[in-house]
Amino acid sequence: MGTTISGANCALVTGAAIWCAGRLGAGRRTRILLAAAMLAGFVLVVGPDASVQRAALMAVVVLASGFGGKRAVSLPGLGAAMLVMLLANPWQALQPGFALSVAATAGILLLVPEIERLFRRVLPVPRWAVLPVAVALSAQLACGPLLLFLQPGIPAVGILANVVADPAAPLGTGLGLLALVILPFSAAAGECAVMLAGLPARWISATAEVAARLPLSTWPWPDGWPGALLLAAVESAVLLAWALASRRVRLPEDREAGRVPWVGTRGLSVRGRALVAGLLCASAGAFTGPVLIAPAVDRIGTPNDWSIVACDVGQGDALLLRDPSSPARVMLVDTGDDPEALRTCLDRFGVRRLALLVLTHDDRDHVDALGEVLDLADAALVAPENRADGSGRPVLAQLRDAGVPYRVGAAGQRGGNDGLAYEVLAPRAGSVPADTNAASVVLRVRAGGVTALLLADTGEDEQRVLRAGGADLSAEVVKVAHHGSRDQDHALAGAAGAELALISVGADNGYGHPATDTVAAFEGAGSRTLRTDRHGSLAVSGPPGALRVWAERAVPVSGDD
Repeated sequence: MGTTISGANCALVTGAAIWCAGRLGAGRRTRILLAAAMLAGFVLVVGPDASVQRAALMAVVVLASGFGGKRAVSLPGLGAAMLVMLLANPWQALQPGFALSVAATAGILLLVPEIERLFRRVLPVPRWAVLPVAVALSAQLACGPLLLFLQPGIPAVGILANVVADPAAPLGTGLGLLALVILPFSAAAGECAVMLAGLPARWISATAEVAARLPLSTWPWPDGWPGALLLAAVESAVLLAWALASRRVRLPEDREAGRVPWVGTRGLSVRGRALVAGLLCASAGAFTGPVLIAPAVDRIGTPNDWSIVACDVGQGDALLLRDPSSPARVMLVDTGDDPEALRTCLDRFGVRRLALLVLTHDDRDHVDALGEVLDLADAALVAPENRADGSGRPVLAQLRDAGVPYRVGAAGQRGGNDGLAYEVLAPRAGSVPADTNAASVVLRVRAGGVTALLLADTGEDEQRVLRAGGADLSAEVVKVAHHGSRDQDHALAGAAGAELALISVGADNGYGHPATDTVAAFEGAGSRTLRTDRHGSLAVSGPPGALRVWAERAVPVSGDD
């Protein structure tokens, strides 16, 4: 959206200059030169921000094409602008913003007239209503493959967000420039203009936030080079089909023009129609595969009777627990630090609300994706403060700002109901642990008929104290502490006697997690170990003694699986 907003600001300045010059009777070339001068002044006033410079140079390309009087001037102008920017700062070639600005400008120059003409042919609406949609769609099509290198999925609401935000951009720019003019003469009037200019800025910010949270705001799509090449191939196939159907590209047998008596305009040849149909069918198939078919297959294969899920969020923790007979009441223990991975897990397993959000401690790999679920949580349970971090805790500020009620966990606390109940086993009430790991909230949770022991990031010392305290540590499922690190009380594996030991760990992490002796300790106690780095997200269902495990990724069974 930022590229579009910068472009809209430049468009406002140049458009205002051209309108005023036109009202004074200036010729076309004079109007364009005046607009270029106003654009240079705007850049000097706003400052040397990279996005403003790129937007200004792209606006110069459009002005140059108009000055020449031929649309064909625009593409050489774009090439000249790219050359000027790279000569001024060659390192821009490595910046995503540079590539996106060039791609968006090229898309607008090449596609807007045709898309606008097509829309107005199908829908009899005025040009002012069609043009913003055509501009946003053209930029989105041109930038789509590049965006896959920056973020996963296709931002399906990007066009809507840009169309909704566009009117606010020129309004905010106009009020800001007005404030700049008024402030030297009247501080009060200038401050009023600045305050009014802030309203469109809030509108743009709110549009981005609301659009990002709309259902289906992002469509699934492969990221990186495979996804970019696939999307580029789909778009190219559609454009080629359109070019053939509109006779901008012609097969040898379709080069004859004119009208046929009693029929009208000469239609495409059989081969031309077959080629257009083949291109459209191939692009539709390639598009619907990642967007519709693959997610549907995943959803069908995902169990709906799960009681415990270990989400694959990389080197972090995020566990879901519920009673399968009351699927709406869900507990989330930690969030990991990857909001997109957490959202994918919640969507896959149909989680819409959280009866309780537990933040076992404040380390980033357990709480950094908190913002993704703040609006879903009814209540929260958090770790106590520790001597290393003190009382200034951003996690608590986030919960307060979101209006989520919370309480500090301490041994002996109980909560929930018969279907989903928990007991806090550590840390001791009134204690101030040495650091975040020592402050970890340890839980024993009953999810339906399955009991889980969740050890957070406790180390050997905390686990020895826990075992010596006489608490009931027996469970069917245990979440191994600290991603399976070496800092473990191996006797605790025997005390738990779990059927399954879940290790939430990132692939190829630099910590050596999970440690071989930790895995061996649980397997020696009769537990089957399962790891998110190898299996992806893991869902546990079934009754004790006959637990079933669904794994996102199937891997060959080995001695430490």
